[in-house]
Amino acid sequence: MIFDELDIKILKENFDDETISEINSDNVAIILDYLNKNGVYYSKDLLLSSLDLFLLPSDEFIDRFERLKQKLGEGFVEKLGEDTALIEYMYSD
Repeated sequence: MIFDELDIKILKENFDDETISEINSDNVAIILDYLNKNGVYYSKDLLLSSLDLFLLPSDEFIDRFERLKQKLGEGFVEKLGEDTALIEYMYSD
């Protein structure tokens, strides 16, 4: 995924430099690939708003996202797309 100037500006507005420096491109690529395979067409938006979740090891992120899918049920892509705040469910175990 390529970040343009606006993406970088949003990241810097939402997160401190220390958090941004923790990005592991390989890990994020695995997560983004998983999200894309699940039809999450707004994965970049999720990354920009919930970077801390993308810092989790990919297997943990995927496990948490699978639980989120179960909570949201059928149509989870649309539900999450309409209200990205639902991603907050991934913070609870």
